[in-house]
Amino acid sequence: MEKVSVIGAGGWGTTLAILLSHSCKVLLWERFPEYAEILRTKRENPDFLSGIPLPEKIDISLSLEEAFSTSSLLLLAVPSSHVGTVLSEAKQWYRGQPLLIATKGLDMKTEQTISSLVIDILKEPLVAVLSGPTIAREVAEGKPTAAVVASDSLKVGETFQKLLSSEVLRIYLNTDIRGVELAGAYKNVIAIGAGIVDGLNLGINTKSSYLTRGIEEMKNLGYALGGKERTFWGLAGIGDVMTTSFSPLSRNRSYGEAVARGRGQQFLSSTKMVVEGLPAARVFSRLGKRNKVQLPLSEAVVRIVDQLYDPHTAIRELMARSLKHE
Repeated sequence: MEKVSVIGAGGWGTTLAILLSHSCKVLLWERFPEYAEILRTKRENPDFLSGIPLPEKIDISLSLEEAFSTSSLLLLAVPSSHVGTVLSEAKQWYRGQPLLIATKGLDMKTEQTISSLVIDILKEPLVAVLSGPTIAREVAEGKPTAAVVASDSLKVGETFQKLLSSEVLRIYLNTDIRGVELAGAYKNVIAIGAGIVDGLNLGINTKSSYLTRGIEEMKNLGYALGGKERTFWGLAGIGDVMTTSFSPLSRNRSYGEAVARGRGQQFLSSTKMVVEGLPAARVFSRLGKRNKVQLPLSEAVVRIVDQLYDPHTAIRELMARSLKHE
């Protein structure tokens, strides 16, 4: 039986561990000793997946050495801001296993995609990327969805496609790693804006118009940065945008809603989940300017969350922009 290490015991990492435990030996790595003990004794992840049983066959470990040296496959599911630290510590034990990146976001210090950062640290890893409309709790509850695995290597891609595919999760293959990662990061920015629309009670017309043009911005910048256009119309792009922009479980959408109601900081202080779209919005704004791609919606999100710009004023300014062809 295959042994898989899942690096990161947040909601998505725990969900993947649960899915894999039906067919594999699974080690779930958690950094903090106190929380690892909670996972071991309660057999539940109360902060991220309360009420979802954690199967006894999932081993909980605090040791990166054990996680990286005893498994034939690795899944990386730590927040994007921690990837560099975790992998720099673990690289001494990495022995060339295929590694699936389940983290969505960018490295904010270098503005790299996570796969680029992983390659820089681990040198020549066999890398694939997982993305798509996958709210962790829904998947953990057995509600079916589809996602995409992207890899430059057909063999590596097929390995993870077969590993993860089940009655709950249908996996499609893709070769556009860059496009899939950019879509997975950008959709969080779009979701913050969708939450702002919800918080202002502006209705479905406003939200649908915003999402359509937001996806256009994502596609234009993603293409300029080396992604393939069709990726942004697929599961990693429009599929994930819809999920994160409509689900009440989406932390990025929920944050945007809180911002519109004047409670953005309270939301950030009260949640243990990472709002990946917040730093990503700043990076994408810089990348848009650098690549001469217009991102009026994303830049409005940055002004609202960083400069406390009035969202009603931002919307009026967007509506008053010069008219153009679609």
